[in-house]
Amino acid sequence: MTTPEAIQAESLSSARAGLAPVDAAFGDVAARLRRETAPEHAAIEAASGILHQGLTCGEYRKYLERWFGFLAPLEAELHRLNVWGVLGLDPGERGKRQRLESDLGELGSTVCALPLAGLPELRGSPEAVGSAYVIECSTLGGRVLSRHVQTCLGAQVARGFLEVYGPDTGERWHSFRAALTSYAIGRDVQDRVIAGAKSTFRAFTRWLERP
Repeated sequence: MTTPEAIQAESLSSARAGLAPVDAAFGDVAARLRRETAPEHAAIEAASGILHQGLTCGEYRKYLERWFGFLAPLEAELHRLNVWGVLGLDPGERGKRQRLESDLGELGSTVCALPLAGLPELRGSPEAVGSAYVIECSTLGGRVLSRHVQTCLGAQVARGFLEVYGPDTGERWHSFRAALTSYAIGRDVQDRVIAGAKSTFRAFTRWLERP
């Protein structure tokens, strides 16, 4: 039987694996993000509340509701800050809110009644890029979580958000990573990107841990 610890390890290693093979080719920002946000990444895994074998539909719905409360304002803010334009990526390919709303509707949640989180501290474009890193990184771990949810709740349960990019997940991640590396060249920019990522990880962990 797969343990919660094994699921956490697979999810975290999936996210890290997307960075590790090209650290040398793409520069220090990839290695720095992997290393310097590892504790925050692990904290989110621990706070998710769904990494156990007895997962119920109610627990899964609550997890997606927390995701919506955090993602909805953050996604809007990233668009306002033109983060995808800054990175030279198509914003139409990066939206996740609609998939999340659809899943929650299938699970019986009233999206318009859900509380929304405050935004992490994003002083400018570099911090917003760091925040986008967190959201894009989640698409790798999401596929691991999707398999866990399917095992616990069945193949029929809504998992569109966890599988948001589907078979294009790897390609979308690599294009994001390449854009990130081209953008974060100087040490100061890298520091600010990492600060934005850490701030976003921590804000999301606090939101997941709410009573």
